Amino acid sequence: MRTTCLAALAALALSGSSLAATDALTLRSPTTTQVLSLAQLKAKIKPVTVTVYDPIYKKEKTYDGFPLSAVLKLAGPLTANVDEVVFHALDGYAPGIALDALKGHAAFVVFQEHGKANKWERLQSGKAWITPAPYYLVWAEGKALGEAYPRPYQLTRIELVSFERRYPNLYPLGVARDSPMARGFTVFKDHCLSCHSINLDGGTVGPELNIPKNITEYWSRDVLRGFIRNVSAFRLKSKMPVFERILTAAQVDDVLTYLDAMKADKIRPSVAAPPP
Repeated sequence: MRTTCLAALAALALSGSSLAATDALTLRSPTTTQVLSLAQLKAKIKPVTVTVYDPIYKKEKTYDGFPLSAVLKLAGPLTANVDEVVFHALDGYAPGIALDALKGHAAFVVFQEHGKANKWERLQSGKAWITPAPYYLVWAEGKALGEAYPRPYQLTRIELVSFERRYPNLYPLGVARDSPMARGFTVFKDHCLSCHSINLDGGTVGPELNIPKNITEYWSRDVLRGFIRNVSAFRLKSKMPVFERILTAAQVDDVLTYLDAMKADKIRPSVAAPPP
């Protein structure tokens, strides 16, 4: 009985420790890494209350949070090669956006719904019901901003990076910028990289698409074209968005050209993998 009680107390202590750590946000730059609790963030940045149209919930919501610009300043000084901010979520979703694309837009790292006793309304993600905790990125412009601006929830880490150094295995080598492959790479970077990886560079929500076999080596171009444009016709409750109203047929074909070309450019042994 004593052993059982001690085990229960130990489990309770571990549970409390785990709960205390759930509001941690890691901020990383090429020179510094720090992990801040919600209380520490509040001590460094004055929280604000914002009302936005939330395209995830499909309605107007009011949140408490911090301006993204203030959070990025805490991450450390910008070095000359930093050109991208990457947002890391609990499930491996890792969208990035160019720092230049942030100019003229107001984003907020929110930590709760304003005035809501249990902090968050649940939302459906694939087959599961979740909340956006611990942090959620929202934009003042709401749905008017478009799909190119990420809205990651269950956000745990924000990282300032050099895109070229962070993803060294993605770039098509020696390809003209106006070629279908280069255009496809740009579309893939903006819409697919947050969930999928090429040569193990990218997100982990969806499958790796190039190694050991490139997806074009076992799925036909026609099937892939249909799958990318309307995944719901293939898989119910998939986390992958329906792209038929987001990407044109030409853009999908450019992505397929990029994927097809990358089967000849699998992991380059001479390039060191980026740090985790």
